[in-house]
Amino acid sequence: MELFLKKNLKELRAVLIIWAVIFSAGVTAVVLLNLNASRLINHIEYVEASRFARTQVLYDEATKYAQRLLEKAANANREQQIQQKLSPNDSDFKRAVELFGKAFELDPRDPYAGPLRQYYEILAHCYTAVGMETWAMKMGARAFLCAGDYRNAAIYAGAVAARDPKDFEAWMLQADAQLRAQSYDEAEATLLKMEAAGAPPELVHEFRGELAERRGQLEKAIREYTLALEKNPANLDLRKRLQTLLAAAKRHDEALKVLREGLSYGADRDPNFLHRLADLELSLGNPQAAVRYLEKAVRMEPSSGDLYFSLAQAYQKIGKEARAFDALQEALRRKPELRNQILARRQEQ
Repeated sequence: MELFLKKNLKELRAVLIIWAVIFSAGVTAVVLLNLNASRLINHIEYVEASRFARTQVLYDEATKYAQRLLEKAANANREQQIQQKLSPNDSDFKRAVELFGKAFELDPRDPYAGPLRQYYEILAHCYTAVGMETWAMKMGARAFLCAGDYRNAAIYAGAVAARDPKDFEAWMLQADAQLRAQSYDEAEATLLKMEAAGAPPELVHEFRGELAERRGQLEKAIREYTLALEKNPANLDLRKRLQTLLAAAKRHDEALKVLREGLSYGADRDPNFLHRLADLELSLGNPQAAVRYLEKAVRMEPSSGDLYFSLAQAYQKIGKEARAFDALQEALRRKPELRNQILARRQEQ
């Protein structure tokens, strides 16, 4: 009997060791998967995939951290008479803010497009949970901008600017709301207040340029944007706007210079920027350069039919007919409505 028990104990120990090894391997695999997922999220702006797809991953991940934070805030205040604030050093709060920031920077849409409203509102709740009311109000202003409620956006941003005249982001939010509402005199008054409060010159010139552009003052807008870029040459969005105005003024060589200089400031990681530069190079008779930029752009934004369509034209210009045909097929597969554009061009010829 004793021998039988010893034998069974040995077998049991062997089974337990096997299960321990299997469990340990499983835990290790889960940990490694989580680490890899974390690395992917941290560096997703460099992943060669659609910007919109990468952005959505960041929004979803940021929302998870935000939800955890808000659940903690709700639990902490369940039986409290006075609302308790969580710490701004809370790891879920810091991670949510970081990931939302990356998503907004990567998102190819207008920063106040309608679908973004929900994310600004989530952030507003997060800032409220940690007692950062000023930031909560600025996120509220952004949410109103997304909703097209420019009056309340200006009120929220104006309240922050009145409380802290050095909060130039609040001034810019107020001005943006006024510009979108076509209240240009009010926007100009906001500019003067912001300038008097000591706003950085690049912000003042950029705002003046946008105001001039909205009023149809093309040359003044170009001058102001140029001055703003001299102060902050890394402002890639401003380079795009200036290039558009220079092209409208038939100053194509200057437009090309503005975009080419942007490559030194990270524009080669922005497929939209590369697309603009490639189209301009192509129109000015530089198809080899256009191909180089477009090939890089489609690797970063492989879902874009417009990019493949431009690439097909560039390939055709340098005599690579087979590649042009393949790129055109990819363009039509991703954006079937391009067929109408192609037919319209053929009818014009």
